[in-house]
Amino acid sequence: MQTYTKINTLYKRYQRLSKKEFPNIPNEDWRKFANQIIIGEFSDPIMKSLYKVAMDASEKIDGTNSKIAFYPSTGTYKVGGKTDKAQSQSGQFERLTEIAERILPILREMFPPETAKFVPVLGSNNKPVYWDDSQQEQIVPNKDGFYYTELEEVPVYLYGEYYGPGIQSGGYYRKDNDFILFDINQQGWWLPRKEFNELSEKLSITTVPYMNEMSIEDAEKIVSDGFPTAIGDSGHFAEGIVLKHPYLKDSRGNRIIVKIKYRDYRDYSNVRSQFTDEEFEKFNKWYFENVEKNVL
Repeated sequence: MQTYTKINTLYKRYQRLSKKEFPNIPNEDWRKFANQIIIGEFSDPIMKSLYKVAMDASEKIDGTNSKIAFYPSTGTYKVGGKTDKAQSQSGQFERLTEIAERILPILREMFPPETAKFVPVLGSNNKPVYWDDSQQEQIVPNKDGFYYTELEEVPVYLYGEYYGPGIQSGGYYRKDNDFILFDINQQGWWLPRKEFNELSEKLSITTVPYMNEMSIEDAEKIVSDGFPTAIGDSGHFAEGIVLKHPYLKDSRGNRIIVKIKYRDYRDYSNVRSQFTDEEFEKFNKWYFENVEKNVL
């Protein structure tokens, strides 16, 4: 099954500050900055260009990435974690299976067998995988002189977070575990907001709280100050915000998507407060002259 899009944080992080990686450091206290965000140093240059551009914003839920995949050709489904090798949290796949069984009749009606979509299987060289004469009958009737491309079905993916007690720090959301939807890939097409809402409503699946359109700049201000989650106990801060541009893609054809987490700003602030402006400037100058240039 397809792994969900990797979502980068807005900024780079201070790296290689351990004693093993960088034994000689002018001030041992500077190691406290290890893995903290570097304010202003964007992890992806495109985010700097789009810093003030409005995007779709949703609350980020603290859980574990999960998915339901539906295959129109056979009317069957699979459930899984972030990757095929991901280990299940206690009860995770059982709950996903319950949801999949409930929505299966609706999916079969919306996506009958004739809507199935197939694409060539690509090998490690990113080229189609061909079957030789001895294997052709496994896919198509044998025809002398012809080679056939191996095909795989492109399913409808329902991506979400499995969350609640015992999963990350999400016990304050609810008393039991559940699945909350944040994205849908319909046979290779990421559904825009309107279509996403329509399909999730038909399936009666809860979706992550939508926060309307906002720029990365505005989202960063909201997240860095902390804001209450719209799910469960409002006395807890939300984990953060995920922003997606509904139409634009980068030069590699990937979606424009970024996450901004409250914890990053909280932890950075706790460390930064231990140093004067002068000492922080010394650290930053040393870091970029001695470490950052060798990180990439």
